[in-house]
Amino acid sequence: MSTGEALARYGVAFVLTQVIEVPIYQRALGVRPRVAFGASAITHPIVWFVLPAVWRWMYVAAIQMDRRFVLGELGYYLGYGVLAEGFAVAVEAAYFWRAGITAKRAFGWALVANAVSSLLGQALRAGTGWP
Repeated sequence: MSTGEALARYGVAFVLTQVIEVPIYQRALGVRPRVAFGASAITHPIVWFVLPAVWRWMYVAAIQMDRRFVLGELGYYLGYGVLAEGFAVAVEAAYFWRAGITAKRAFGWALVANAVSSLLGQALRAGTGWP
């Protein structure tokens, strides 16, 4: 994949994430659009550009310790998803908590928003190959 295509895919994924998550955060938490936008603006680039390498490093380290940790393609992908979405939920919940939302509400709605955007993103990828 060329750098241009990779950046285009990132741009589409970022916009879709914002289109899905900003209204959820606005309605559920009563925050301004700018505040709602900030949550995944913080996490999205890390999920997209940093965590794949972190997951690869963790996975290689695990299988070097014990070959029983070898995963198939789906298992590897799901493992990355757990890491990436767990990171996004935790950081976005902390972001909203710092903005004055109770920890329970912040965590619950971060979980909902990220689950919705992740599931819709996976459905789009399954149907179109993008992003």
